[in-house]
Amino acid sequence: MGDMGDLFNDWRKVKQEKRSANRQSSAEMLRGAGIAFEERNGGAHLIVEGRVDFWPGTGLWIQRGTNSKQRGVQALIRFIRATQET
Repeated sequence: MGDMGDLFNDWRKVKQEKRSANRQSSAEMLRGAGIAFEERNGGAHLIVEGRVDFWPGTGLWIQRGTNSKQRGVQALIRFIRATQET
């Protein structure tokens, strides 16, 4: 029984580290793309250009005013660039 608990704890730690790395790298990618955002909850929630809620730990993003859920910082960057006014 202890082996299963140890396995689960190890898995949970790996997932936490992955989400943490995602938070950091996603923010860097948005900055590098010149996309403005506000950080909330220590970077766990980003408000991108005031119109997209983004959770970089999981990659989930939702355009405000819609129920459409998308995933991935690359897809978010493409979306923002496609909808920016030129």
